[in-house]
This record gives sequence, C-alpha cells and structure tokens, in this order.
Amino acid sequence: MHIAIASDDAGHSVKQRLAAKLNADGHEVVDVAPHVPEQSRSDYAEQVALSVLRHDAERGIIVCSRGVGASVSANRVPGVRAALCNDAYSAHMGAKNEGMNVLVLALHSLEGELAQEIVDAYLSAMLAPIEVVGGLPPRRLQRIFSHVRENIGRELSVTELAQVVGMSQYYFSKLFKMSTGTTPHQYVMRQRVEAAQEALRETQTPLAEVATQVGFETQSHFTSVFRKLVGTTPKHYREMHQLALQSPEQGLAAERKNATAA
Repeated sequence: MHIAIASDDAGHSVKQRLAAKLNADGHEVVDVAPHVPEQSRSDYAEQVALSVLRHDAERGIIVCSRGVGASVSANRVPGVRAALCNDAYSAHMGAKNEGMNVLVLALHSLEGELAQEIVDAYLSAMLAPIEVVGGLPPRRLQRIFSHVRENIGRELSVTELAQVVGMSQYYFSKLFKMSTGTTPHQYVMRQRVEAAQEALRETQTPLAEVATQVGFETQSHFTSVFRKLVGTTPKHYREMHQLALQSPEQGLAAERKNATAA
C-alpha cells in the first residue's frame, strides 16, 4: 500500500519508527513533510491530505501533538476524511464504515506499542467508498495534477490549466478550489516548493539554479514563497537536512564551524 506520512516536530521520532516498520512490512511510505525545526510553521496535515487527494498515496497517517487541529486541517481538503483515533477498534471501523483515509495519532494518547496496533488495525480494514460532491471530475483533476508535475519548471497560467481540461478560466478556478481547497495558483506554488525541497535535500545544485528548475523567475521570489510555505529559507532548509544526513563526527564539526562563524 502507498502511504503518506507526516508529523510535527514533537512526533518526528514516532513517525520515523512507524515508517520504518511499515516499509519493513512491504508498504511504500513517503514522508510528505520532512522534519522541520521546532517553532517553524508547518502544514504537514494538509500535505498528507493533498497526497491522498492526488492519489499519490492510498492512505495517510499523521502523528502530532495537536490531533484535533491536524484533523481539522486535513478535512479542509475535499474528498479527505481524517479522524483522530486513540484505539485500534476506532481506527479499523473508521476506515471500514466511514471511509477514513487519513489516520491522525495524538502523541499524548500513545503508550508502548499502541501506535503500531492502531496503524495495523487501520490498514487492515477495507476502505469504504467516499463520495465527493462538487468540484472537478476525478479524471480531469488528475489530468491537472499530472500537467503541473510534468511542467513545473516553466510558467503555468490558470488559463493554460483551464485549457488542459477544456473549461473556461472562471469555472475551472471555482471547481478546482472546490476539489482541493486551494486556488490553482496556490497549488502550483506548493508544487514548486515541494520540488525544490527534494532538490535541496538530495543535491548540491546552487540555490539560484534550483529556483529556475522549479519555475521561479528570480531567487528572491523563490526564497519569499519558500519561507512562507515551509517556515524557513531554502539555505537553512538545505543546511538542516544535510546536517541530519551527516555522521555524528561530521555533524559536530559542522556545528563547531557554524558556532565559530557566528
């Protein structure tokens, strides 16, 4: 099963343990909102919900310290049914009877192996069908998602996206927001930032070049949008993730270097 997972800073270690166990069980798990420093703004719940909406994942799991808030955020995305579950029975029945496609786990209620028990019960249930009322038809919506993904490095106007599905700009924008909870422009910006995050984590490509690769005309615009959506600058995001990948010795040396520079 394809599973999207995310957490706030407090739930990071639990998320990692769950993801490792699920991968070992044969699931394909993608962290859609990698770790960010405490106090940084995060829309991790929305990212899980959008992954389920786009069919990038069949189900979502959120681990956090504010379960109700995460549930509310995820449920703003049409077609997503997210719920906070503190026991295995509720998780199983929520998926089976209510079509719950995003499971929310609150840290304060998890003890011992309870988190894994709840997740196992959730994934073992056959998901009840979900009827999405209004918005773009699913096939047209997926066509838009694919078009944005395949053309992320160039300008993408609302007019062009409307033409992809053969609609007027006005009705396309209205129905797209009904389907996703966000405007076409906001969605494109989010996808540019997600592509940039991957490049910053996995490559040494200069920041200006990353900005160009994901469709920003200037590095300053890239930095402004990135900070707004992620809560930190592209440079700091890269430094943070590269530090996490280093060995303890390398990480200590880097921290000493940064401290000396400061």
